[in-house]
Amino acid sequence: MSNPGKYVIIYDISDDKERNRLAKLLEGFGFRVQESAFECLLTRPGRERLLAEIAAQELETGFVNIYRINEKSKVITLGQPPPPSPDADCLFLV
Repeated sequence: MSNPGKYVIIYDISDDKERNRLAKLLEGFGFRVQESAFECLLTRPGRERLLAEIAAQELETGFVNIYRINEKSKVITLGQPPPPSPDADCLFLV
């Protein structure tokens, strides 16, 4: 099994139905950190599966950006930090 990598996935989709379908898909891979942003911990096969499932949605009213965060990246939070994820003490590998 490959080591998991952390990814941040953001999207901007104008159609409600299309946006809700994508959000539901992403909920199966990670957790929502903002309305249109998810964090996911993915193995290589999980990442490939996610990319294929997003591509299969054939988005017409917006885009999805996927950023890999490496182990040397620092997260800087200013203001009130977001509440911890309900899965904060769990590790999901997809």
